[in-house]
Order: sequence, then structure tokens, then C-alpha cells
Amino acid sequence: MRQRLVSCLLFAFFAPAGAFACSCVPVGPALCRGLTPNSVIFVGTVMRIDNPPREDGGKGESGVAHYRFHIDEKIVGTQDQEIDIYSTRGGADCSYHFQQGRKYVVSPYKGANGHLFATICSVTRPIELAQPFLTELRAMRDHQPVASLYGILRSAEKPYWSVTDDPLGKPLANTEVEIRSGTRIFNVKTEFDGYYAFYGVPEGEYKITAALPPNLEIAQMILDDPMPRIKLPSGACYEFDVTAYPTGSVRGRVAGPDGNPLVFASLELFRPEKYADRQDGISWMEFQDIKKGYFQFNHVGPGDYVLVYNDSGEVSTDTPFPRTFYPGVPDLEKAGRIHLEAGAHLTGVDFRVTGGKPTREIKVRLAAEAGNLPNIHYVETVGEDGSSISAQEVSPDVYEISLFKDMRYKMHGEGRCSTTNTDSQTDSVRIDGADDSVAEFTLIFRGAGCRE
Repeated sequence: MRQRLVSCLLFAFFAPAGAFACSCVPVGPALCRGLTPNSVIFVGTVMRIDNPPREDGGKGESGVAHYRFHIDEKIVGTQDQEIDIYSTRGGADCSYHFQQGRKYVVSPYKGANGHLFATICSVTRPIELAQPFLTELRAMRDHQPVASLYGILRSAEKPYWSVTDDPLGKPLANTEVEIRSGTRIFNVKTEFDGYYAFYGVPEGEYKITAALPPNLEIAQMILDDPMPRIKLPSGACYEFDVTAYPTGSVRGRVAGPDGNPLVFASLELFRPEKYADRQDGISWMEFQDIKKGYFQFNHVGPGDYVLVYNDSGEVSTDTPFPRTFYPGVPDLEKAGRIHLEAGAHLTGVDFRVTGGKPTREIKVRLAAEAGNLPNIHYVETVGEDGSSISAQEVSPDVYEISLFKDMRYKMHGEGRCSTTNTDSQTDSVRIDGADDSVAEFTLIFRGAGCRE
């Protein structure tokens, strides 16, 4: 029974905005300890809620919510027909907000006062997300063989509300799943609900693949990095859901009025109907910066899209131009549609933005008077209005910063030497955004510098 990072990410997509400050520590594959005598796990339906959290996520709410459950199936730790479960009520404190009448698998912990508390950082989840886990729980309870590696294989769009109504995806039935470590190869076929399970898997690092339909590939939920290998110890019982995402991609660049790529740009991708029907949640955002000189959306499904620069409309030095739709228009009615065929890699999605506040770029080098630079360093820039400006590290120890021409700034370098656990900073300098004669300068850390 192991909490997976994906569980917390899914909660983040389905939870109110106040929940995002909570952070769960993911636990990877480990030795399966089974059901311990002190555990409490059951399948139950919420009968009553006292002191419930607000539906909007309850930002800053204090106190404790009390949930009365009817126990539909006993797994371990209770012989009662009803049970009381508690959780805090805030939106950012890892509290679990159960819904009345809904059925859950619940795995609470015992608080100092003896009450049973539920959090999102446990294996607690709605019954519809618990079938593979529940199968293995029943096997543990009934002293049957338990799978070394198991989960659900699904196909899905990237889990952003701006492109899909179904972030969880659809199960892939009757599909071959393979794990491989050196010469060891194991194969199974998924069941009707996408469930797969490997039994008796020896210790090793395993790559997981599947015989997928065309234009799908196994990938991570959010990251574009390749799927990492699964490091299984001997005697594991690890739950690992696998998702196949579309192989399509969209690449382009955003240029300013001078035709040069913007130093930084935030782009958001929407299905056209999704943009018109706005809702709370995380939209699909990617970035262009000076290192790449382009933006790219990977694992994009087939269909039509609209692309938006600076959708918030807030003008800053990072986004000095107003909201602009591809191919360079100010409103949705005139926006071009980006059409993507299944598995296609669309390039050249370029557009130009205009009408922003005048800015200019300045380069800042960091240097040490003696020894080495702090191994952790950055440039802090604050405008006369109190605004803080981010800096792009364009090469080792060199940062590029975008300034408004109608503002003055104060800059200094911040550093930390991890070898000595000491902080340092450079002297401050004042820069006038209108003074084009200053295009580059150096900030120096005084003193002995960092040791190797």
C-alpha cells in the first residue's frame, strides 16, 4: 500500500484552488508489509457530515469536519458497522473533503486524541478510483497471492481542463503490457477495465511498455521527460497506473514587433469551446524562453485548438504585451484555429505580438572577487513601484533581464555556498530602464568566495 505522486496530482486537478499548497511526499516501490494489526482500512459510504468544509475549498478554514460512515466492506482494523472519520477543513492543509452519499476506500491514521483522521496523502480515494488497489487489499485480507506490480492502463488527453473533460481517461482493455529488466521479460494482458497485474517479479529496474493503438505512447502525466524505470525490490506490491497519451505536438514561436523571439512568453492551449466556457482549474500552459527560442506542446490529441499569449492580460516585464490569439489578433472571434491530425507534429505556429509597454534587455554577469562563485546564485531586481522581476540565466553566470523603459530599478546578486552553508550578496546598483547606454554590467561577490 503505497501513496503515489500521481494520486496527489489528480487531486490537484479535481480539487479547489485552495488545495494546491498541500504537498505529499511520494513513496516509491518498497517491501510489501501487508495489512498490519494496527491499520484501519474499510470501504464505506458517507452517511452524515458535521461541520463540513465549504464547497469552494475553504481557504483558511479552521476546525475539524466529522464524517459518519457506514462500513460496506471490512478490510482490517474494525468490526463495527459504522465509524467516525475526521479531517481538517482548510483547502491547503492536506485535508480530505468527503461527499455525502459517496463511497470510498478509507485508510485513516490515529490522532493523538484517538480519533481517526483522513488526508489526501494516504491511499484514501473514491471507490471508482480504487478497483486495482481494492483487489490487492482483498488478496492481503484473504491470504491470497498479492501482485508485485499492478494498476490500470488508460488512454487520456493531458489532464488540463482547457483541453479535456476526462483527465483520467479511458481504460485500455485486452492490451499487452510488458516489463523488462535485462534479459527478464514479463507480459500480461489487461482485463476489460484496463487492470493489469504482475506476480512474483524479482528485484530489478524495469522498463514498462505496452502494445498500444496507433498514435499513443506511454508518458508521464505532466513532465515531458521519458517514463523512468520502475525499481522494484523483492517482495514489492506496488500500485502504478500507466497512461498512454497522444503523440501529436505543436511548436512555434512568439515574436515581438521587431520580429525577434520574445525572451520569455507564456502560451496556453485551449479547445475552442473550452475557451468560451471558462472554468476554474489549471489550463495547459507552456513557455518560450531565450534558450529555446520557441514553445512546444507535446502529447497533443487530434482536433482543433486556439493558442493564447498572456491569457491573463496582466502586463509585466515578462509579458509586456496584451492578450494575443494566434496568429496575432486581440480577440477570440478572429483567432485562427490550429488543426492537428492524430500523431502529427505541427511546426511553424509563429505569430507576432504588438501594442505592449516598451521594454529593453540588459545582461548581468555574476563574478567572484576571489575563489569561486556561490554555487547557488541569482539576480534580484526590484522596480521603484515594488515589483519584482525575474531573470533568465542565458549562459553560466550570465542573466538576461527585461526592463520597462519608464521605470528605474535596483539590482543585486544573491548567492549561497552549499559547502560552507553561508549566504552572500553583491553590492546593489541602480539602473534606469530608459538609459540604453547601459546594456551589460557585472555584479561582484566580495570576499573569499566558495570552496570547491
